[in-house]
Amino acid sequence: MPTTARRIMKFDPTVNSGTIIQTLVFVISIAVAYGAYREDQTRQDGRITQVEVLADKDRDATKESLKELKGQVSDLQKSTQEIKESLAILRGRATESGGKR
Repeated sequence: MPTTARRIMKFDPTVNSGTIIQTLVFVISIAVAYGAYREDQTRQDGRITQVEVLADKDRDATKESLKELKGQVSDLQKSTQEIKESLAILRGRATESGGKR
């Protein structure tokens, strides 16, 4: 098997302009790919920052809305309690006037 491998592939230890150009193209390709990767990463970081800012604003708006809702529920509970008390008074008066007849 080693003899077949020697026939298929032959190692040439000489350095020529083609080898140098291939090496330069390879190095430049890696540099360009890394630059594109960093640019994409920077854009992604910017998008993440935007989303975080919007999420903070939405969270603050939600908290404010929740406070308003809690205030409205509290007002409704007070109103309901006042209605119950008024109804109890009216029932008491109705019972008194019904008993006097």
